[in-house]
Amino acid sequence: MRKLKLILSPTSMRITGFILGGILFITFLILIIFSGVPSNPDHSKYDNWPLVVNDSFERYTVIAAGDAMAHMQQAVSAWDTSCNCYNYSEVYKYIHSIFKNTDLSFINFETSNGGFPYKGFPRFSSPDTIAWFLKSAGFNFFVNANNHSNDNGSKGINGTLNVFDRNNIRHTGVFRDTAEREKTYPYIIREKGFKISILNYTYSTNGINTPAPAIVNIIDTIQMKKDMRSALDSMPDVVLVLMHWGSEYQREAGHDQKVIADFLFRNGADVIIGSHPHVIQPIEFYKFNYLGKPKTGLVIWSLGNFVAHQRRRYANGGIFVRFDIARNIYTGKIKIDNVYYIPFWLYKQPNPLKFYVLPVSLFEHDSTTFNMHDTDRTVFNTFITDTRLHLARDTANIKELFLK
Repeated sequence: MRKLKLILSPTSMRITGFILGGILFITFLILIIFSGVPSNPDHSKYDNWPLVVNDSFERYTVIAAGDAMAHMQQAVSAWDTSCNCYNYSEVYKYIHSIFKNTDLSFINFETSNGGFPYKGFPRFSSPDTIAWFLKSAGFNFFVNANNHSNDNGSKGINGTLNVFDRNNIRHTGVFRDTAEREKTYPYIIREKGFKISILNYTYSTNGINTPAPAIVNIIDTIQMKKDMRSALDSMPDVVLVLMHWGSEYQREAGHDQKVIADFLFRNGADVIIGSHPHVIQPIEFYKFNYLGKPKTGLVIWSLGNFVAHQRRRYANGGIFVRFDIARNIYTGKIKIDNVYYIPFWLYKQPNPLKFYVLPVSLFEHDSTTFNMHDTDRTVFNTFITDTRLHLARDTANIKELFLK
């Protein structure tokens, strides 16, 4: 039986190829249509689409609190006979949840580790453990250019920086010498794909000269302009400036603060975080022109006290401020959003003597955790009312963050 062979001419083969190719092309188009995938995606057009915040931004979360002071009453309350050591863990036991899902957390370290004998106001010298407990509470970046930086001269400056370094605490504002400042300032953080430049200055060191060769960053517009230029040369996503400024116990930002803030914003700052007045001052979005274009910056005029033995009205508590540095994954543009404040009151328990940082939203309706005297409860409620009314400003429309 003969075997039949199918012989196709070149023309027939071309026709067959066209037919098969057409079938494949039509099949491909059908798959695209029914899968919902565009055949020719143009990613540039996404810039004009309404973007869903959770899906369209990369985020880096920052939180800041104000003045961590160390009056002698605080040291007395921290003495722990079970270990013959200074134990500050009780002070911060109720705030750990505040740091959940945050990346960068600032505290103004307003004391010095100048060794024994320990002293309070007016020249602070604190136990070395105070820094470790602040870090354990959740703070991962300390600034210490403030009016108490020089309280114990070279011993205090070097002692404080040694404690920071020994405990792997990131810090800026005070330096052992010029070489250290040139190497580490402005402080640059590179995390989660973000690049952040951090600067820190103080209005004064209470008239105590900085002992050579140490450097404490003082508010000086000539030097600050150089530093800002250096910060911008590193091409950061955001420039954060932490300022120790203003007048003590004044609840509104003063003229000097406003002049300095305007200077910093116009020289490249994105966020300014203030301390020193020991009371809460407002939070604002600040509109200005930068390089000929309109821009908006965030200024937190004063966070108030974090911990201190100052019991007067308005000074017996403070706020955390939390915000996001957000990058649009389609356009690459950076913005500051999700700004919230978290008020807290510093409770001084009389017997045994203890201090506790109490987040307002966790304790304003709590009558069981502490057996507060009626007088203390009244002071606590006054602080709550004062704070909420004071921060209810149209300039920012910042909301309170209620903890669970």
